[in-house]
Amino acid sequence: MGFEEALRGGLKELGVALEPGTERLFILYYKILAKEAAVLNLTGITAPMEVATKHFVDSLVLLKWVSFTPGECVLDVGSGAGFPGMPLGIAARGLRVVLLEAVKKKAEFQRKVVESLGLKNIEVVWGRAEEYGRLDNYRERFDWVTARAVAPLRELAEYMLPFVRVGGRCIAFKGPKGREEMAEAVSSVGVLGGRIEAVREYRLPLTGDGRLLIFVMKERRTPAGYPRRPGIPRKRPL
Repeated sequence: MGFEEALRGGLKELGVALEPGTERLFILYYKILAKEAAVLNLTGITAPMEVATKHFVDSLVLLKWVSFTPGECVLDVGSGAGFPGMPLGIAARGLRVVLLEAVKKKAEFQRKVVESLGLKNIEVVWGRAEEYGRLDNYRERFDWVTARAVAPLRELAEYMLPFVRVGGRCIAFKGPKGREEMAEAVSSVGVLGGRIEAVREYRLPLTGDGRLLIFVMKERRTPAGYPRRPGIPRKRPL
């Protein structure tokens, strides 16, 4: 099965509709990704059907449960080849999306996609969450923060929550071990000013792989000591 057919069929199965002209942008994004994935070590998934399902459809499944308001700001932490932030910014052009990526070659790839597709609403930032989460123009400035395949939730919470405004939400894209991670992260999420609010479970079309989205509400400001310096959240998660 080709990329276009898998993308179209997967979104239809999940009940996610795209605006006219959006599919063309996803096809161009895929072509750039397919050309550079191996050289830049962007993804180990290469079969067109799997790329469409496990990267693009899995990113866009959020639109099944969230209706973004034009003008809202989304930060995607550790976005790698651009997932899920880039597809969300393409599908919801009224969003302002910032892709934060610590690996320079991946950030440069993201910039190439943004320029090639003419995505004025998406900005790429090369840097670490532990550093940018302390900067005034990033700290507690975002309505939504997303992350996919970055770290266990107990660690990930320290990367994400400092960026979210009080009343905003974090969304962690997780696999089958997500509920186990969630149970381990309740305390750390609370320390950082958040509360696990909801879980949405689903299966990917075509592959049947189980996935879940963990929604974390930001209820209080994150204490000034967080995030800790680079490397510490991974070595000593809360």
